[in-house]
Amino acid sequence: MSIPGQIEFLARAIVNRLEDRGVVEFRDAESGIRVVEHVLAENFSLLDSLEQEARVRLTKGNREPSEADLMEEMRRLAAERNTIL
Repeated sequence: MSIPGQIEFLARAIVNRLEDRGVVEFRDAESGIRVVEHVLAENFSLLDSLEQEARVRLTKGNREPSEADLMEEMRRLAAERNTIL
């Protein structure tokens, strides 16, 4: 499954769950799914850019940064950009 396919699947699951629980009711579920897809895609893009920038900042020589170091740097970058992870 491709990333766009995964995003659509996740958006459908979110919309269905929200409707099942009575949190929201979409007159046109497809429209709601498209909105959720758009927001998810934006958020995934933001996370990718944070991860890439964090990797650039942490890369020293040929050594890959640890997952913990990477997450900490991503948190710092998010805080600098007033973004919540």
